[in-house]
Amino acid sequence: MEFSPRMKRNQLTAHAAAVGSMVLLKNVSQTLPLRPAGAEPLPVAVFGTGQVRTVLACPEFSFYRSVNILDGLCASPLLRPDPLLAHKYRAFALNHASGAYPWRSLSMEELAGENAAAIVVISRDEDAYDPIVNNEEMALVEAVTQAFPRTVLVFNTPGYMEAAAAASLCGAVVYMGVPGQEGGAALAELLTGEAVFLGHLNQSWPRRRADFIQANQSRDIYCGYRYFDTFGTELLYDFGHGLTYGAAELAAVGVAVDGKELVVTAQVVNTGAVWPVSQVVQVYVSAPGEKLPQPKHMLVGFARTALLEPGQETQVEIRVNLSELASYSEASATFMLEAGYYDISVGFSARSTVVAGSLYLRRDMLLSPVLPLPMAPTALRTAGLPYTYPGEAEARREARSRAIRLSGWNFTKKPLRRPKAPAACRGGEGPVRLSDVKAGTASLYELVAAMDDGTLRRLVLDFGLCDGGPAGALGASADLREDWGIPPMAIAAGADGLLLEKEVRDEESGEVRQRQYVTAFPGASLLGCCWDPALVAAVGAAVGLEMREYGVDLWLAPGADVLRGPSQRHGSRCWAEDPLLCGRYSAALEAGVAKYGAAVLRSVSMEYHTTTTLRAFLEVYSRPFALAAPTAQAVLIPTERLNGQICSEDSPLSQLLRSAWGFGGMFLADDERFLHEPTRIDLEQAALRILRFALTRI
Repeated sequence: MEFSPRMKRNQLTAHAAAVGSMVLLKNVSQTLPLRPAGAEPLPVAVFGTGQVRTVLACPEFSFYRSVNILDGLCASPLLRPDPLLAHKYRAFALNHASGAYPWRSLSMEELAGENAAAIVVISRDEDAYDPIVNNEEMALVEAVTQAFPRTVLVFNTPGYMEAAAAASLCGAVVYMGVPGQEGGAALAELLTGEAVFLGHLNQSWPRRRADFIQANQSRDIYCGYRYFDTFGTELLYDFGHGLTYGAAELAAVGVAVDGKELVVTAQVVNTGAVWPVSQVVQVYVSAPGEKLPQPKHMLVGFARTALLEPGQETQVEIRVNLSELASYSEASATFMLEAGYYDISVGFSARSTVVAGSLYLRRDMLLSPVLPLPMAPTALRTAGLPYTYPGEAEARREARSRAIRLSGWNFTKKPLRRPKAPAACRGGEGPVRLSDVKAGTASLYELVAAMDDGTLRRLVLDFGLCDGGPAGALGASADLREDWGIPPMAIAAGADGLLLEKEVRDEESGEVRQRQYVTAFPGASLLGCCWDPALVAAVGAAVGLEMREYGVDLWLAPGADVLRGPSQRHGSRCWAEDPLLCGRYSAALEAGVAKYGAAVLRSVSMEYHTTTTLRAFLEVYSRPFALAAPTAQAVLIPTERLNGQICSEDSPLSQLLRSAWGFGGMFLADDERFLHEPTRIDLEQAALRILRFALTRI
């Protein structure tokens, strides 16, 4: 098989994305990196069938190339996996489609005498995602760690694992996630120190899985770390946690206000002597909660430093629009800032921050009213004792003593904009084609006005339901080229890249007539650990290249849903437990794809009947969509019911997308597009949105 320039380029992007996202959770007693003392490779014993059956992408993906963990380790010049043990695992995986290797027949003492370190791999795929380290796996970890003083535990899983007991026995713990086709090679580079760990957790890891059940008893404003840190839950690893081989510190932090923006500057210095370091500076705000109960803190901004050599330092600047600190008041149906202190904390994870400053608002500030939505008011749980650290209270008092005072001119007020009733399109003289609109000799309104009702219904109601597109695509829009010059537009799915058929065969002869080699990138639940929107945009651009090559116009990208826990449907296809991260990543992916097509903004994990309160919906669950909507070219309407309401193009939620969130793209639908039988004007408005996108495709 010959690799095209695009395939080679995207392979490098997939590799960089995997390296940039994996998280070093624990590393004591210099367990990592695994580097030989002399010229010979370091001998290691690798346990767990996941080394061969490595989960690299969603179950539906068809690989043209994949690097499992064992192959990645074998290819490293710095490591030598025990050959006999590797052979046993390969043979077992070849003859058994599932199940765990009978490791009790192995002599751990003999293996420990021949190898300098051990690696234990625990794998889960999305279809069998049990987030608990089971008894057999725990027994393996215990047996290995008793024989090997140097053991690395690798989680090749869609997300969180209840692993406190197993992690406590191992010197190093790595979250590999679902890393895409280059996962084994990327892991080998990180374990040997050929690359340094950059990832930070996008989800809190409580010590007990049951804490997720407590956190998700209701869809209120307490989600993820907003719950765990407010209620003082015991965590194994906190939100934003991520280690590296070197050491970095905040040398100085400054908080200021520049007009309508909060400005946080942080001086980061590499205090180590050997390893380069790149850190993520995270900014959290604790809002007053007298009238509107609040989580302990909320992420409001972040920035990744460049790779710093030992002794090198750099300054990052994080700007936050002060109006984004507002919360929704159901009493006034308005986003508002409550009077009081807004404490600013800065650090490298949610529970490793320092109070760096404070803002003070003398009176309540009402900013932007919201159109009424059919949702119940929020009934908030009574917060428990929040997480705190020694000296935090004193640091807050000190920060408040020199707080920056805010006034009305620091905020942007937005009036309530009720959508205007659309008017019918008016036509011009003579026939109109899409190419005429492209050339500027006619308008879209004239083109739509010239269409008969049947054509409009085909364009709008049949969008995505027609045959067409490359093999494996979900479908296409109607082919209206003959009369109107409107080409069909193809839609493909794929949480880790484009889901297309790898080999397209002739129906009569059965011979392969075309091969579609698409790249498997890290899943969203791992890529979300990169804390680097530029890297996410690079993945989007790589997918866009494949869209152009195979004729895909719209890609059903990973979901913008907030990640709530391991029991969530398709949680591995969601970015993070924080809405800001979800929105930033979704917007970055859209920007990367935009040159070649569109990444469709969508929900992937709603239950069929999802119920949420109004404040929680606006502040948490819909905020990723609000952040990504202004640049989105297309949104997929969920088939699920939200608070008993059908989501449709003419629903209040769609009006919110267009009016308050500034969405100007088109809607797609798997189910009914309209709540009511669409009128001619409804169809015209939907057609205008579709054709604006179609103009970019000709």
